[in-house]
Amino acid sequence: MKNIYDIAYDLEKELRQQPSFEELKEAFVAVQKDPEAKALFAEFTGMQQEIQMMQMTGQPLEEDYIENAQEIAGRASENELIKGMMTAEQQLSTVIEDINKIIVRPLQEMYQENTEPTE
Repeated sequence: MKNIYDIAYDLEKELRQQPSFEELKEAFVAVQKDPEAKALFAEFTGMQQEIQMMQMTGQPLEEDYIENAQEIAGRASENELIKGMMTAEQQLSTVIEDINKIIVRPLQEMYQENTEPTE
């Protein structure tokens, strides 16, 4: 029987060869090569990280902060290069979610089998 970690590394290699991964990589490079898109993407991801940190620490999000974040997100989604990268990322995320469903299926089945009401 093959080691589970070896299988995971094989899966990583296969994922890197998927068309959706290649598309994301190309889209990311395109964003990085365009100074305007690169700066906007950095601003967008920085804002996302700040919001996540604030949520994790229980800090309230001020209304003007939310409006600023929405404005940045709007500009990012209007940029064709960033929009293409986000689309490619979503396609890859779908593949990863599908793989995750397969991986956790044994746990789900076990819990479902053991939570059915007994008479």
